[in-house]
Amino acid sequence: MPTPPYINCCDNAKLDRVRTLYQSNHDVEALLRCATCASFWFYRFHEYTNWSGGDDDLTRWHSPLTAIEGERLRDTNDPTKEDLSFLRERPSWMGDDRGVRWVNGAPDHPFS
Repeated sequence: MPTPPYINCCDNAKLDRVRTLYQSNHDVEALLRCATCASFWFYRFHEYTNWSGGDDDLTRWHSPLTAIEGERLRDTNDPTKEDLSFLRERPSWMGDDRGVRWVNGAPDHPFS
C-alpha cells in the first residue's frame, strides 16, 4: 500500500504495515510505522456496500499514535481486546468520496 501524500509525520514519510489487527470482508485495522521517522499510525478502512444500487462508500482513517500506543498494539497477543477509545478524540486524516480532510476523531471499533 503506497503512503498517502498527506501523511505528515516527517518530510519523507513511508508507511509500512507492522501487523494487521483486524480484517473482515468490509473492514481492516492495521498498525503502520514510518520507515523514515519510526512514528506509529493506526489505519482503519471501512467499505459500505449499497446493495440497493446507490454508491458504495469507501472510507479510510490514518491516526497518529504515540510510541507507547504503537508498541502496545505491536506486542499485544489479542488486538481485539485492546481499548481503542482514545481514537474517538484523536485528530486523524479521513478520506472518502468527498476527499481527504483532518478530522477531530476516528472510529474506535470496526463496523462489521
